[in-house]
Amino acid sequence: MSQIKQYLNQENGLRIRFHCPQCGASVDDEVEDASFDWTNDRMSDGIATTYNTVACPECSMLYEVQVVAKPGEKDVIIDGHPNIVIIFHDDTFDGGDIEALFDDYVPYDAYEVYQHSRNEIELIDLSPASLLPVKQPLLRMMYIQHVVMLEAYLSDRLINIILDDNEKLIALVGAIPQLRESKPKLIDIAKDPEYVKKNAKAYLHEFSFHRFGEAAKLYRAVLKVDIFADDANAKEMDDITVTRHHLVHRNGRDNEGNVVSVNPLNVLRVRALADEMVERIETAYGEYRLELATKGAGKKPWGKW
Repeated sequence: MSQIKQYLNQENGLRIRFHCPQCGASVDDEVEDASFDWTNDRMSDGIATTYNTVACPECSMLYEVQVVAKPGEKDVIIDGHPNIVIIFHDDTFDGGDIEALFDDYVPYDAYEVYQHSRNEIELIDLSPASLLPVKQPLLRMMYIQHVVMLEAYLSDRLINIILDDNEKLIALVGAIPQLRESKPKLIDIAKDPEYVKKNAKAYLHEFSFHRFGEAAKLYRAVLKVDIFADDANAKEMDDITVTRHHLVHRNGRDNEGNVVSVNPLNVLRVRALADEMVERIETAYGEYRLELATKGAGKKPWGKW
């Protein structure tokens, strides 16, 4: 679908313009607008869609038009015509009240935090003209940031689970030799009923989650999910860890002193891989919560449904 977001809206509704593929005439009309609901806890619940019917003024051909309001942008979709160029004005951030709500939004669930950070960094323009003055520093920063966001998600999701589910806490401790084989004093455990949870949480806070192979072992133990799609995906994620290390610790040079160049495609690739890993884990997390609810567990799973 092609869209040109530059058409000024009227006070009510959304103005759109496109050429009728049937006769070539210009279709200029106003459709019902959609607004993202920033008050929802989950961003996905705030997405709004309106459905409209627009007629060509020349041949009377009818088109079904959808306006979809997402957290960071607005889409206009014409059913059955993905290649029509649609001209409209994306007014997502035109209102001061909306910007204030967006600024005040502070997510707390691991997935929501990841999505919020993901939407913020996606606002950066990766076009060649925009990147020219600070191309490499900006691209390196974005590359590292996507890895950092993934690390934070991997840490937060595990911590959220083990703090609210003793069975998962035991599974985590069993998978980590440092915790499994530690010998605390009985008096320390007696003084603090939350001793095991606190030590497990502290361990996860210090764990380097960009060591994706090691992180995968923890997720297999706790959520019974493989965070990698396949061996090729695991190898690519390992390569990303190496690149991250060069960018963070050697100012963009490898072990031999050669410059590690980052291009926009590298950034988009690490973004896509991070998204895929997060969604893979969230699917397993949703199944875990459903299973927990089915068992009639007394405790509510951590986070929002």
